[in-house]
Amino acid sequence: MAPFEFDFETHRYRLPLTEHLAKPIMNRKGNATLECEYQDISRDNSDQKPDNTYNQLRSRSIEQHQFVPNNTDYMITSCYVRDVTNHRELLQQDAISFIEDRLPKKKVKDFVKDESEVHKPSVLIMGLDSTSRINLRRAMPSVYKFVRQPGWFEMQGYNKVGDNTFPNLLAVLTGDSEKGVGDYCDVTKPGCLDSLNFIWKRFKAANYTTAFAEDCSSISTFNYLKPGFVKQPTDYYLRPLLFAIEKQFKVTKDFGFAYCVGRHLSFSYVWDFGQQFIDRFLGRSPMFGFLWSNSFTHDYYEGATALDNLLWKYLKSFEESNLFQKSIVILMSDHGHRYNTLRRASTGYFEERMPMMFIYLPPWFRREYPHLATNLGKNQNRLSSNYDVYMTLQHLLQLDRKSVDEFPDKLRARQCKSCQSLFFELPFNRTCQMAGIEEKWCCCQPTETITNSPYVSTIAEAIVQRMNEHLVNHNLSDLCHNFTLDYVEKADRKTILSNGLRPADKNEQVYIIVFETIPKNPIFEATVRWNRRTHRLLHFDVEDLSRLTSYKNDANCINRKNAKKYCICKDSLSTPN
Repeated sequence: MAPFEFDFETHRYRLPLTEHLAKPIMNRKGNATLECEYQDISRDNSDQKPDNTYNQLRSRSIEQHQFVPNNTDYMITSCYVRDVTNHRELLQQDAISFIEDRLPKKKVKDFVKDESEVHKPSVLIMGLDSTSRINLRRAMPSVYKFVRQPGWFEMQGYNKVGDNTFPNLLAVLTGDSEKGVGDYCDVTKPGCLDSLNFIWKRFKAANYTTAFAEDCSSISTFNYLKPGFVKQPTDYYLRPLLFAIEKQFKVTKDFGFAYCVGRHLSFSYVWDFGQQFIDRFLGRSPMFGFLWSNSFTHDYYEGATALDNLLWKYLKSFEESNLFQKSIVILMSDHGHRYNTLRRASTGYFEERMPMMFIYLPPWFRREYPHLATNLGKNQNRLSSNYDVYMTLQHLLQLDRKSVDEFPDKLRARQCKSCQSLFFELPFNRTCQMAGIEEKWCCCQPTETITNSPYVSTIAEAIVQRMNEHLVNHNLSDLCHNFTLDYVEKADRKTILSNGLRPADKNEQVYIIVFETIPKNPIFEATVRWNRRTHRLLHFDVEDLSRLTSYKNDANCINRKNAKKYCICKDSLSTPN
């Protein structure tokens, strides 16, 4: 089979059979014939956790240039060679997603008519896991050159608000935090994620067509140690197909995760899906799309180098499809690398906390809203956070708002009421506290190194003691080994706090302690308040520890995501690091 075709007259997909490509194989087998068939893949909405299952229908034969049924979103195709003895040999297997245009004709007609009078910007968010703004420059020169073109704005003061992918994307997409969501539902229970106010719901309510795709289904943002969505979150959703083929096709791993699935790169399934979404709806409906990839960059910062040319080609393809003439585009990451070589470098503290964030404004938007483009330009070198991006997305749905005060409380970021759209000028002297960035993640504060101070080891011992108490209090001590302090690698003291002020009490200071423990030599980083007079830790939560070395193979005995970073399973002690 050749790749599918789209018939622009009927607005339907066709399945072409290229029998001539199989002729050499058929001739070698004598009077052989080619047989191709397909199986529909669909989401199993009857299951309690439909994100983690799928329906697969019986095989149906494919005829030359057959139209794909309108209700088919995904299929697996298989082509066989049948010889004269009736033996059938698999020749090729593939997986295809279809973004069928099911828009009512009147809706399309009204949009095309209104677009000449009132522009409704389409929005496409593209994300790469674990990519700092520094590593983008270092590893992806072609992509970096692309986003240096006119219309792109790099948010150079963009600072993450959480540890890993989930809290950082939660802030961008819902304006909430992991702890905040936990106040009213449990994200490990089915239905919780569905109840959240994801921004794509707001775009859908504004008559946008929506799409979401993410590769590496086993570690995807809303499914790793979580049940995912009970109801399909967007109009078009790639997970059912990726989940199915990762179970059925040969999976080749590289850079730590599924690199190739069947005949294609895991990454390409997502970006091809994005290309279809653009081709189907650009100019026919306002769009909101969210594409996210883990496969190259999640575990290995070097993976970005391998991805550079491929991502550049997709960006050029999107450009040829006129995406950048009509749409606001965001290229972003959740955080930089959080452990191992790059994190241990001298710049690692900042790389982890400062992911890439590029925002593109099309020419018509810059002409129609020059004041918004000017403000975004000013904000490039000011402190911003995930919550500001959330507010920016809200702003795109109500471009008539003239100030932050015109946004009602229900549209504000729940965890940062002082955060604002990046289309409004940010304060020059903005603090982390104003941007919703906790002390631990704030990059704006000067520090002094105090590693050799006599009380540093006392602070580290107190942290380790608190870690061991935490294991007991959370019923993990039977599974996880107690920690013993080995040595302190580095200690810094913050001279300015996240509120922009110096510590009021000289005895109570904020310290960043990097230390190694036994067994298995994990390295941790803790941001703590310590009172030198009382020798007490204040406001320290073990859940907020950062682990600077990977916990892979160390924490398989437990399923609590946050707990994995501070658990050394007793049954792993025979496993080498």
